[in-house]
Amino acid sequence: MFGYVKPFVPDLKVKDNDLYKAFYCGLCRALGAHICRSSKFTLSYDIVFLAIVREAAANDGFVIRKKRCAVHPFKKRAYVADCPSLVYSARASSLLTYHKFADDVKDTKYPKKVLKKIFLGKAKKYRKKADLGELDREIEKYLVNLDGLENSGASPEMCADAFGNTLAAVFSHSFGDKNTERELSEFGYHIGRWIYFADAADDYESDVKKGEFNPFAQYSPFPCEEIETSMLLDLRTAEKALDLIEIHDRDLRDIIENIIYIGMPETAKKVLSHNASEHKDGDK
Repeated sequence: MFGYVKPFVPDLKVKDNDLYKAFYCGLCRALGAHICRSSKFTLSYDIVFLAIVREAAANDGFVIRKKRCAVHPFKKRAYVADCPSLVYSARASSLLTYHKFADDVKDTKYPKKVLKKIFLGKAKKYRKKADLGELDREIEKYLVNLDGLENSGASPEMCADAFGNTLAAVFSHSFGDKNTERELSEFGYHIGRWIYFADAADDYESDVKKGEFNPFAQYSPFPCEEIETSMLLDLRTAEKALDLIEIHDRDLRDIIENIIYIGMPETAKKVLSHNASEHKDGDK
């Protein structure tokens, strides 16, 4: 996905940072085992977050092991062994990767389009290996809707809703417990809206220069304060949904809370501050 949803490491306890890294390594291994080795390069912080949230909500325990790998051949590294949350997240990640490349091919001009098509060919194999047909159809439905909204010049809020629905489906799909599934859907929806705003704000300057679509390009000046308010409201609502999910593992909850209370606000501050400073300089 995008890589905006990550912890604020300076405020993480050492044991929690080690556990986060173990999930990162575990997801990398799950991608290699259940999709293919090349899919490891698609690993993002956002999908690690998905795996941790699903595991925390499942409350079914996980095992940490140590092993060397190609990236770290000289020292064994801790990783979370295969478990349902990791396997599901690896498969869901592959679907999102496919749809992202499909969208890139559609929106990219030659000669870069040729390279994107090569990546799309590989991503099609990821999609097939994911073997999550129902979720795949849901993701496609919501992203087609998002594409239509963007092409029609819909408001940023409407576009964010469409991407929020996409992640609502990803976070909650086939979880099992209906009550928790409902809360995961609500949680994922607001995380998805937040990611959409973060990505659009981050790409704003580049998109405007290239003449490419950006939901905020229709506004002048860049609506920094309004975006910040919307992103903050989405985080607060996601927190309320999280509070309704029963999580027994305190360490996992600490990691999730670090991400949504500190990590994501820090990321928002970074992606918004640049555009805010650009606007301020332009007013002089």
